[in-house]
Amino acid sequence: MTVRVRIAPSPTGNLHIGTARTAVFNWLFARHHAGTFILRIEDTDEERSRPEYTENITTGLKWLGLNWDEGPFFQSQRLDLYKQAVQTLLDKELAYRCYCTSEELEEMRAAQKARGQAPRYDNRHRNLSPEQQAAFEAEGRKPVIRFLIDDNRQIVWKDLVRGTVTWRGSDLGGDMVIARSSEAGEVGQPLYNLAVVVDDIDMQITHVIRGEDHIANTAKQILLYEAMSSTVPEFGHTPLILNQEGRKLSKRDGVTSISDFQKMGYLPEALANYMTLLGWTPPDARKEIFTLEKVAPQFDFDRVNQAGAKFDWDKLNWLNSQYIHRIAADQLCDQLIPYWQGRAMSLM
Repeated sequence: MTVRVRIAPSPTGNLHIGTARTAVFNWLFARHHAGTFILRIEDTDEERSRPEYTENITTGLKWLGLNWDEGPFFQSQRLDLYKQAVQTLLDKELAYRCYCTSEELEEMRAAQKARGQAPRYDNRHRNLSPEQQAAFEAEGRKPVIRFLIDDNRQIVWKDLVRGTVTWRGSDLGGDMVIARSSEAGEVGQPLYNLAVVVDDIDMQITHVIRGEDHIANTAKQILLYEAMSSTVPEFGHTPLILNQEGRKLSKRDGVTSISDFQKMGYLPEALANYMTLLGWTPPDARKEIFTLEKVAPQFDFDRVNQAGAKFDWDKLNWLNSQYIHRIAADQLCDQLIPYWQGRAMSLM
């Protein structure tokens, strides 16, 4: 089996260090196994996606040395493929049209909250008769498409990082929306979980490596793989990057985008080196300075930690200094000139 992995950022913001660290792990895993590293841009969020963010993502990956083997592929150019998959699920009666209004869903959630229950869709439109559907459509309601989830089902997978993971169907929030509201008889904009699975099947992804905040999505997506009669890839959920207080690193913590680190003068080799150590331990813990190419043969998920990785500025600064010390004086001077010029301009 040829290993095929992907990094799939959404161009709704600049390349975040968490996404970049995920890209590093995918790239290292692909190189370790002489596999393929794919770039996919998940740009179906029309309101928030921006070309400048796509440019920032691709430029940032290249700057870090994370060159991809295939792509970039854009989900916005693959909508017909997703709609075809949704229609197939409808034809197989594994999905259905739900005509609930936003007001009805809000009332449902409020009633569940009052009873001390977790919010979930109660599957009320799962078995509508043709007459009931026609009545809702006569009211002008535009249905979403929901995928059936068996509450009694147990979803189990062997995670590359976390071992055996088990989810109950009853914990997934009821039947899942896989396509937005549409005109009667048509399929609207497909949503994340559906599009991701269709892409991974089409691109023959063998291993899905991403952050632990996707674990619930994985349970849902495994059901979609099965519904589409496709091989389920292996999954690995990496630890989150945390701030010094132990919370997920966010924009509130200051610099988090790769382009910001670049502007601050960090070298790409040092930053890539540091991100590799955010959640992974080298076989020889004393050897913390390495290039991605040199460490790829040693990289595997048996040394990826389950616990969150705290971001340590002191450690990053030390690593960056080690790389700076290796640069010849004349080359270092050339690299410093733009920063001196920028500093001078800011003082004028």
